[in-house]
Amino acid sequence: MTNAYDPNGYEKGRADGFEKGKKDGFAKGLEDAKALKDNPPLNEISLKWRELQCADKLTAKFGSSVTLNDRDMECLKETVKSAIWRLEIFANKQSVPIVLKIFKGPVANQDLTELNMYRKASGILPDLMPSIFLIEEGINGDDIWVFMEFVPQLKGQIIFTPDHFDRIIPSLAKLHAQTYNDNFYNHWDTFADWLPRYDSEATSLERQKMQKGTLEYLDKSEERPEIKQRLESSYDRLRSILKKGPIYFLELIQAGKSIIHNDLQTPNIGCSNVGDENWNIKFIDWEGARFAPCWFDMFNLMGVFFAYRKDWRNEEEAVIQRCAHLYAAEMSKYGIQFNGDPIRLYKMAYLQRVLERSLYLQLQWAIEGQKSAFLLEGYLEKINIWGKELGLH
Repeated sequence: MTNAYDPNGYEKGRADGFEKGKKDGFAKGLEDAKALKDNPPLNEISLKWRELQCADKLTAKFGSSVTLNDRDMECLKETVKSAIWRLEIFANKQSVPIVLKIFKGPVANQDLTELNMYRKASGILPDLMPSIFLIEEGINGDDIWVFMEFVPQLKGQIIFTPDHFDRIIPSLAKLHAQTYNDNFYNHWDTFADWLPRYDSEATSLERQKMQKGTLEYLDKSEERPEIKQRLESSYDRLRSILKKGPIYFLELIQAGKSIIHNDLQTPNIGCSNVGDENWNIKFIDWEGARFAPCWFDMFNLMGVFFAYRKDWRNEEEAVIQRCAHLYAAEMSKYGIQFNGDPIRLYKMAYLQRVLERSLYLQLQWAIEGQKSAFLLEGYLEKINIWGKELGLH
């Protein structure tokens, strides 16, 4: 007996099979997804963590066994030179965020400065730097991994205003006092072969090169009508002042040097208790660290803020008055007395940094079109007003 072909039955069977396959596939997908969620594949950090036995090495630091949470990792920042990860570990029956900073090899000199601050200076400045838990070298060839304390950045926690300078300056003075003049030289063996120094021959030659470059950009500005117009009222004055450099104020140098952070923006200032009256400040990202006039960090903290924040310019003089005296008073708590007027020293630090570096960069960006030179007019105004006040012209 021959079975008759039933086209309707064939199509129904085909449709039923498709639906069953779809349901089975969906169920299998859910099962696989649940398995991945419960047991995620280990990424490179997790694998290296186990290979290097980091948990065992951190046990002594935390006083208990340590476990890495493989499911909670966030890359906060990555460049060609480094990467910063926020990790979570479990220790003492609680969750603890930590930071992993990866220095990608070969490590450049500027990154070596930051790395050596973590290797060698954290014991000298323990209250002002993140705690360093572990440093592993030779990862994937030349990479260096630094596991350190997670300190929440001020950026994102508060809307920053000049009133917050008062919360930061006591910690800044403490940083400077601990390495001020002889206190630095007492640790000479720790810093001698790697920390840039303002009084070194290499740094002096760099300032001379920058001075020459600034004068050359001034000359080039004469060939660019739009830039020539911006410099018209300042050109002759600038040439005259620059030829007096590259050191413009011996009084500033004589006021004393210390280790400075050199990049005091809110992403580089951490605080874990912004709700309290007295902030527990720790400074983050030390690649610009150097031994230099201590007042430079007051420029890095306040001068750069006001240069970018035109909405606060009307407050600038009053804030300088208050904060320069506050910094001097905080330094005096450590037995450090400045002979000069604090406001005058701040203005000297501002002009010295602008004339030896910032002005060069603004002119370079304006002429070569690398970036917008929107700070140029503000710097020129300060050079004119404060330069006259301080006897530069």
